[in-house]
Amino acid sequence: MATRQEEIKALRANESLPSHRVVQLRSMGMHAIRFEFVVRLLRSGLKVDTLSIYWEHGTEFMLRREIEDVRRRLVLGRRKRITGEFPDLWLLCYPDDAEIKQSVEQELDLMVHKVAEQSVP
Repeated sequence: MATRQEEIKALRANESLPSHRVVQLRSMGMHAIRFEFVVRLLRSGLKVDTLSIYWEHGTEFMLRREIEDVRRRLVLGRRKRITGEFPDLWLLCYPDDAEIKQSVEQELDLMVHKVAEQSVP
């Protein structure tokens, strides 16, 4: 069984992993990124309905067994939507790859900034 670092190295080299592992890693990454977004929103002091944070077409793509060259959308809100886009590779490797973690955090910071801008009357 490969270590997490070996899996990340394989993913970055465009090598395939067993399909069940791709689904598992994507699911873990999606949940970790969403959780980190909620934490950042709460720390910002903004009054936001965190229940309205979801992955666009989340269930559908979470179960895909292959790695795709597609950006996934994390969405906040229903009317005034704020979105962030995350490549599939980011979902598969977050938070264990330092470079990807930094990219994810930049995207989340941008989303929080957009929420703050939208909250100003």
